[in-house]
Amino acid sequence: MENLKEKAFSLLKRNIKKGHSKNFKRDYFYLSPDSVHFHQWFWDSCFHIIVMSKLDSGTAKKEFETLISVQQEDGFIPHIIFWKWRLRDRFQKWWQKEVNSLKTNLFTAEIQPPVIGLSLLEIYKNTNDLEFVKRNIEKVEKYYLYLKEKRDPDKDGLISIITPMESGMDLCSHYDIPFGNTKHDPLETKKHITKILTKYKNWNWDLEKIFESSLFDIEDVSFNTIYCLGLHALAELYGEFNENKQKELRKWANNVKECIIDKLWFDDQQIYFSLYHNGTAEIPMEVKTISSLFPLTLSIPNFQLNYLIGHLQNEREFWSPYPISSVSMDESSFGPLTDTRLIWRGTSWINTNWFIANGLEKHGYTLLAKKIARKTIELILKFGFCEYYDPFDGHPGRAMRNFGWSTLAIDFIDLLNRN
Repeated sequence: MENLKEKAFSLLKRNIKKGHSKNFKRDYFYLSPDSVHFHQWFWDSCFHIIVMSKLDSGTAKKEFETLISVQQEDGFIPHIIFWKWRLRDRFQKWWQKEVNSLKTNLFTAEIQPPVIGLSLLEIYKNTNDLEFVKRNIEKVEKYYLYLKEKRDPDKDGLISIITPMESGMDLCSHYDIPFGNTKHDPLETKKHITKILTKYKNWNWDLEKIFESSLFDIEDVSFNTIYCLGLHALAELYGEFNENKQKELRKWANNVKECIIDKLWFDDQQIYFSLYHNGTAEIPMEVKTISSLFPLTLSIPNFQLNYLIGHLQNEREFWSPYPISSVSMDESSFGPLTDTRLIWRGTSWINTNWFIANGLEKHGYTLLAKKIARKTIELILKFGFCEYYDPFDGHPGRAMRNFGWSTLAIDFIDLLNRN
């Protein structure tokens, strides 16, 4: 098992990108997701930081400070940062649409799941470097304030995403619903995404226009759960030196959690669903996906926890031979489409396994968490650190190899060693 940690460390070191950016006029240091994806992705970086905080804390701190260095005055941190443009990048049609040319072509106008609070907490847990925390925590809090102030148009406590890419789960099949894609054709959803990106680009990514349009205004279960977890992480960190801020952040986090429970739980199907806005109407996206299970990581009512664990363990839903399937296997939209780049249609992913297993252990379901851990490590031993895996035979198909965030699996080694 220790050899697995060495392989993870070697992989992450190979993905290091560093140098001086002429565009940003500063040095940079980050870990790219893999050898193909050259640039810095927000939540990928956050996962790399979490792993590296255990393996090489100096590298984790450098990547953290590179990520936070592009924060804008209003607190915004982008989901892709182009420290060094390459000629081939100019032919990436989605990326060209995802930037707001009025401001800059150096990063996208979108966000990604706010894992950064968890990343800062992991650095502290593994280094006890309180000075590093104090130097950066207000910047991280400013990012969460940006989400609260700019990305909650109906002021209900839940954050709205405006493209599927902002969830990190680009083509996950519950996003077919707001596009009216009742046949669950992933290519159709991809066409709709291209259309909304074109409109957003024409609107210079003006959030007021975007929210008025209701083209894609989603209160996403997984995004808001990660938002809540990040706020709890900041509360825990503030507890080390500022009791008043700890109380403030804890109250904020608990308010978000209650909003998730009140708005996104559906008794009739005994599961969580994301909501999409159509004008003033809020409509549940009734497709069971991995996003539906994310509140397992929060302190939710016991009856909800039990129902979610029931869905998770059901071999007709999420408990595939190599769990956890990103779409319930009894859904008509289940792929898994492993041999395509139409991702998140049923494949199993290490980062979502990591979230769910951590939640299970927190609630005392350690044996179930260990089952996920063993199956996840088995995937790594068979196929290496891949972007995703087939939920039935584990084969990675067209997934990227030597994929950074899948090194989160090393946390499962410690989980299996705990009593």
